[in-house]
Amino acid sequence: MAMIYPKFDQKINDQITAKKFEQTRTRPGVVISYDKSTNTATVLLDEKYAGTVGDIVNNVPCPFNYGIQTVAPHGGLRCLVGFRSDSERDPYILTFFMDPYDTAKNMNNSVSDTGIPKFMV
Repeated sequence: MAMIYPKFDQKINDQITAKKFEQTRTRPGVVISYDKSTNTATVLLDEKYAGTVGDIVNNVPCPFNYGIQTVAPHGGLRCLVGFRSDSERDPYILTFFMDPYDTAKNMNNSVSDTGIPKFMV
């Protein structure tokens, strides 16, 4: 005969519900255009569980850090968009992704060729 423990069952259900709220609601996307005056972007989102094109969202706030700007948003830049609700309303950009070909031109040159050293001449 199965025993029913309502307090235990309620505690388990509360923990399951709490885990649901901890799930991240993010989707990758591509910046289509950026408005400097309002610091917002138009983003083309990727579809949830596929690599296809999804929705286009307008007026998505971009992250702003005081001091040095790490990435200047421009068309074609990959980004990660977060949502404040389950129904994917109120999007905001969490971070931008620098593509490998973009980061290579900003890397410091660690190899310097100064010719033959003086002691070898």
